[in-house]
Amino acid sequence: MIDLIQKFLAFLFVFQISTVLSQTDLIEITNFGSNPGNLEMYLHSSKNQKSKNALVVVLHGCTQNANSIAVQSGWNELSDKHGFTVLYPQQKVLNNPNDCFNWFQKKDIDKNKGEVFSIKQMIDFAVDSLNLNRDSIYVYGLSAGAAMGVALMADYPETFQSGAILAGGPFYNATNPMKALGTLLSPQQKSGEEWAKPIFKQHQDSIKNYPKLIVIHGTSDQIVNIENSRQLVLQWTAIHNLSNIPSDTVYDFKAHQDFVNFIYKDSLNKEVVSFLEVRYLGHELMVDPGEGEKQGGQTGIFSKDKDFYSTYWIAQKFGLIEEDY
Repeated sequence: MIDLIQKFLAFLFVFQISTVLSQTDLIEITNFGSNPGNLEMYLHSSKNQKSKNALVVVLHGCTQNANSIAVQSGWNELSDKHGFTVLYPQQKVLNNPNDCFNWFQKKDIDKNKGEVFSIKQMIDFAVDSLNLNRDSIYVYGLSAGAAMGVALMADYPETFQSGAILAGGPFYNATNPMKALGTLLSPQQKSGEEWAKPIFKQHQDSIKNYPKLIVIHGTSDQIVNIENSRQLVLQWTAIHNLSNIPSDTVYDFKAHQDFVNFIYKDSLNKEVVSFLEVRYLGHELMVDPGEGEKQGGQTGIFSKDKDFYSTYWIAQKFGLIEEDY
């Protein structure tokens, strides 16, 4: 009888989600866990799950919220068209006056603590409630959301297949607010092996496979120095035991003169880390508003029209879209 009641309640939850989402872009979910980081949870779910019942976790930047990152990035539109679920954690001003995820607080980025654990609880709740595939979970973040995305992958590498980090930096780049302010414009310089230590420490070096990584950063970013992303690449190639020298360097990537793509491959010649360096791009994500198949996103304070729909490209690299960009 208890099993029947649990199944019935799960059915009611899924029915409620699909009904409300047909009327609005996002629905707030409460009581998803103990929520030690005191965050909010929002979901957008496609009616037709085509992409392996996949889940993309999207993390907003400072002064943003779930709705603003959803609108500017265009993740909801891709979700509807290609069939996957999007989870939006949202910060509260009570936790951070600028609505930044606290990527620089040990109590919020160490495994099974604070904000990072709240987001892990959201993921588990969404997967269990919507019957999603635990082998198809991805994370995407901008700025402070990017740094928190790195923390998620560092703490729970078995959870994610891949992550896209836009204008972020390495795990344990800072562990208090004062260090965070300094490292944004003047990043620490370490070897890959030094950067890898705090990640290995989280797991006593027991993890064999870490997520793949996509990094995008603009050379004109005046808020987060691009060197932070270069240090992230050093960290991630080290945990994958890769050379920190690119396997391939593609200039004028996708016919864009401002783009250089540095690609790092494993011994099987498979791409593990991709770093897209973009000239004349500030602290922004790239969009390409329009009605074309590979166009989307909206311009805003933290998004810029560069004739390149970065969300589509990332979704394709995640394996959520079959068509090449």
